[in-house]
Amino acid sequence: MNTQVEVKVYPNKLDLNLYEPCTAFVGQTLSTWLKQNVPAYDDREQPLFSANINNRHVLPCEWPTYTFKPNDDIRLIVEAKDPVTIAYAVIAVIAIGVAIYTANQIPDNYNSTTPDGSSIYEVNTQGNKPKLMGIVPEGAGRHAIFPDYLTMPRREYIDNEQWLYLMLSVGSGEYEILPEEVFIANTPVKSYTGDVFYEIFGPGEDVSVHEGHRNVYTSSEVGSTSGSTGIELKGKISSTGGEETSSYSYSFSGTELIAYIEEYDPEFGSFKHKTPLPFEVGEIIRIQYTSNPENSGYYEILETSISGNELKKLNAQYEEDTTWTGFTTESNSYAKVFTEDGGGDGEFNGPFFAVPEGEVTDQLWLDFSMPQGLGELDDEGDFLTRSVNIIVEYRAEGALEWTQAPAILFSDKTNDQLGKTIPISLPEKIRPEIRVKRSTAANDDTRIYDDVYWTALKAELKSATFYDGMTTLAVRIKGTNALAGSAENKFNLIATRVLPVYENGVWSAPRPTKDIAPFFAHVIKSVGHGDDKIGLEEAEALHNIWSARGDEFNAVFDSATTVFEAVKRILAVGFAEPTIDYGRITPVRDQPRTVFQHMYQPDNYVGFLERSIKLIDDDEPDGVEVEYFSPVTWKSETVLCLLPGDNGYNPEKVRAFGITDKDKAYQFGMRKRRIRRYRRTQFDFKTEMDALNSRYMDYCALADDIPGYEQTGRVEYAVGRTIFTDAELEWQDGEQHILALRKPDGKLSGPYVASKVNGSVNAVVIDKDLDFVPVLDGSMEPPLFMFGITNRWCNAVLITDIKPSSIDKVGVTALLDDVRVYEDDDTPAPDDTPIPIPPYYS
Repeated sequence: MNTQVEVKVYPNKLDLNLYEPCTAFVGQTLSTWLKQNVPAYDDREQPLFSANINNRHVLPCEWPTYTFKPNDDIRLIVEAKDPVTIAYAVIAVIAIGVAIYTANQIPDNYNSTTPDGSSIYEVNTQGNKPKLMGIVPEGAGRHAIFPDYLTMPRREYIDNEQWLYLMLSVGSGEYEILPEEVFIANTPVKSYTGDVFYEIFGPGEDVSVHEGHRNVYTSSEVGSTSGSTGIELKGKISSTGGEETSSYSYSFSGTELIAYIEEYDPEFGSFKHKTPLPFEVGEIIRIQYTSNPENSGYYEILETSISGNELKKLNAQYEEDTTWTGFTTESNSYAKVFTEDGGGDGEFNGPFFAVPEGEVTDQLWLDFSMPQGLGELDDEGDFLTRSVNIIVEYRAEGALEWTQAPAILFSDKTNDQLGKTIPISLPEKIRPEIRVKRSTAANDDTRIYDDVYWTALKAELKSATFYDGMTTLAVRIKGTNALAGSAENKFNLIATRVLPVYENGVWSAPRPTKDIAPFFAHVIKSVGHGDDKIGLEEAEALHNIWSARGDEFNAVFDSATTVFEAVKRILAVGFAEPTIDYGRITPVRDQPRTVFQHMYQPDNYVGFLERSIKLIDDDEPDGVEVEYFSPVTWKSETVLCLLPGDNGYNPEKVRAFGITDKDKAYQFGMRKRRIRRYRRTQFDFKTEMDALNSRYMDYCALADDIPGYEQTGRVEYAVGRTIFTDAELEWQDGEQHILALRKPDGKLSGPYVASKVNGSVNAVVIDKDLDFVPVLDGSMEPPLFMFGITNRWCNAVLITDIKPSSIDKVGVTALLDDVRVYEDDDTPAPDDTPIPIPPYYS
């Protein structure tokens, strides 16, 4: 009896021809099978897949009880209920349960939540920004950097001046930053003498010595409640009117007291309008200094309204005066209306939490602003001292009782705007609620300036005291008219990377460098590799070439990439590429060569040599437009690279990442243009194991079997400088002839200038001694040879691909080299690059 049944899992319900066959056993329940075979499976109220057995939809409630039977047709179909699951459902299943496992997983959105941040290469987003969970930029060479926020900007009033504190990340690693290369927007910081102060901290240094290191949270409820002004702290009004300088005036009519208040608008000037009394219903007020003395006395407020405030007259015992029938009519009166025992305390503003949920603090700062100043004008126009008291109370989250902080007193005599930051230290770390009120009574006298606004509530969260592996910048900026608009998010600098340099076989002490090789090695070592994983000898040899040419790599890596992609971009500016050779990442430069590495000819081919030539296409780009970063503007600029005959109507657009010099950008583009024009012949062939001797971009001699070109074959024997071949050699009158031999290790010996031996058709005499000893006793393959005239004895090629195709065959791809590729490697960019305008066709 067959105890197995097939379970078909369909990742896409729209294509029932695609399924994954799985195995279950008779007697198993569907629920048991899922838990045993699908990783991370869990029961859900609405499963992300459906079950169909013998063409019947099986409800989820049946899955724990239905047992598989012989010959059951069991189908599990992923139901795409949202875009994420749809994406999963169309993926072909390659392992048991993968379709259902994928559908059951909660999507990991970590990568999608990583912010792009403010890339230096995106002009419209250049600025200082926070990058929570983002990439820490890594600078190379000399480059402009807009540092990222490590903590949010914090403002504080000191001696009535507002100061801005910034803690910024310059980037991963160590940098040299010169004082003249620190800017706010485009202005050097040194131009703001006395207004901007900064301190640079190297990786791991203690940053707590600078006030900017504090990680301070600013509550959004305070400061944004009433626009940029903040929350007005209103004291209770206890007295109005009484003088012509008062903003209040009154009219008396019937049993109503009609109040007017005078206000000022910049557009319309001063104007009066009706307003309710600034007292509460039920309060007892006293009226004095009326034009009609019978209107003076004590009154109870029955109702307040813009149109009029209903009052009831009282006697000296605060009892209703039943004889009163109403006021004597009186208009535009500056009568004094006040309470005798009301006090001046205003209402509490808040409470507001000082920190987000889950955070605690023991240090608070409250900012207050007095936009009209603080003081009182006397009759001569001189300012007198005026004081305002503020009460701050706090309590821990969930607590019932409030604790009053030390009393706050503001006292001054000025009409200049004032700002104060009040620090409050708590006895322990809590999540505090804060409420604030004014305890000084308000006054309607226009000669008194004492409006107070609560503009910020700040609390210190856990603050880092050092940053490993990162250069940081702490900044303190005084708020001035010149700095107000740009200081917070336009702080930038030019930094030069500090790295050790491998020279003369040893690493130097770290120093500022713009060279390619040090950063190439740094990237590899930064992921944990040692010197044994880097082709240091090759890198040092190229370092000497690049330094002599002035090739540099100046860039900022501010987005995610792989190590190999990074080193490709680094080496590209020096016309080089990375290769992996015996476990080492080694740079290989495409440069003019004269010494051949290996020889390949029909005697060591397996099969035939294939040659393909790419002809010029009408739609092919007719130039290269290179985008590079200007070291003056730190914006993208372009240079057009054209060969003679190019119109530049359809240029190939390339970005020279890491190049900040116009001449180097032009040379970079011309190299690409010349490669496209002159490297158009490709060779493909196979050998046995011979080709494994070669490396990427090796310069090799390649022979083909086209008549009239080189001759090839084997060496039969050698006597001194006389070489005997297994084929008759063809000599051309008036031409110099070349002979090259293949050594036992596959490398090329020569080429040698060859002379004819009279009386022999297969013997030549070479111009110098062989650099190896040929083995001709049959114990190994004899040396191979190439023979021809000076310009036709071989095809000079660059090896671009080596692929083992079996245990005894290797496939090789090579490009025919052309010295014209290198002709503009040192050519400066033209002074004026023409802008090509394509012709108009009607």
